[in-house]
Amino acid sequence: MTAILYFCIALICTFAGAITGMGGGVVIKPVLDMMGDFDSASIGALSSITVLAMSVTTFARQVRRKREISIAKLLALGISSAGGGVIGQYVFESMTDGADNAQTIKVIQNSILLFLIVCIFFYMLFRKRIKPLHLKNIMFYLIVGIMLGILSSFLGIGGGPLNVAILMLLFGMEIKEATFASIITIMFAQIAKVVTILIGGGFGAYDLSMLPYMVIAGVLGGFIGSIVGKKISGKVTAVAFNIMQLAVMVICIINIVTSSTALKA
Repeated sequence: MTAILYFCIALICTFAGAITGMGGGVVIKPVLDMMGDFDSASIGALSSITVLAMSVTTFARQVRRKREISIAKLLALGISSAGGGVIGQYVFESMTDGADNAQTIKVIQNSILLFLIVCIFFYMLFRKRIKPLHLKNIMFYLIVGIMLGILSSFLGIGGGPLNVAILMLLFGMEIKEATFASIITIMFAQIAKVVTILIGGGFGAYDLSMLPYMVIAGVLGGFIGSIVGKKISGKVTAVAFNIMQLAVMVICIINIVTSSTALKA
């Protein structure tokens, strides 16, 4: 029964993540925090590997589609996000080692995520009134990729909502284009995180009992989501994006309150 529950969570989240470019981890991570079955490190690993499976599947299905953004700029985003993923994992491990209570990590991660989601929600709500910068220099893609990779890896969320909003604001991408570019940054950042964990001692210290079910769900979610994503309009994508953000806000608030209460007990 537990395996079915985790399978369904991963499937729903990665399906929605593939459509919106949010990656799914932005929901999986706080939901697993709320359930409380695993420690922060294991939750981060479960979320990251599931999101990696989804992003690889989505990328494989969408890579042949014609893109306005150049291959060079997509590679700049991807490779730099991989570097950021290594940094983000290092920061997370350093913070985990120094924390006296696992609840402290949950409060920090959920607080940062809540702040980012609120900012992104209002940006998406009023984006038509905000003029994109339309940055062209490839150096900006490298810098943005590193920043997104760090947050993606540290929070264990994939970074999708932040990716999409930043790509639209700084580079003037339409939401469909930003969705694809977001999937690429997620994929590279999570690959880097997984490799970093393997080099640093492997997954022996993590509880990955639910991983097989979640990875299968991640592949299915990415596959189905990429098919549906082609058929829906940019307007529908934007609505789905905002609905996911509202759901994440509520879950983050619940986690912050629950973890803060546990710290005081």
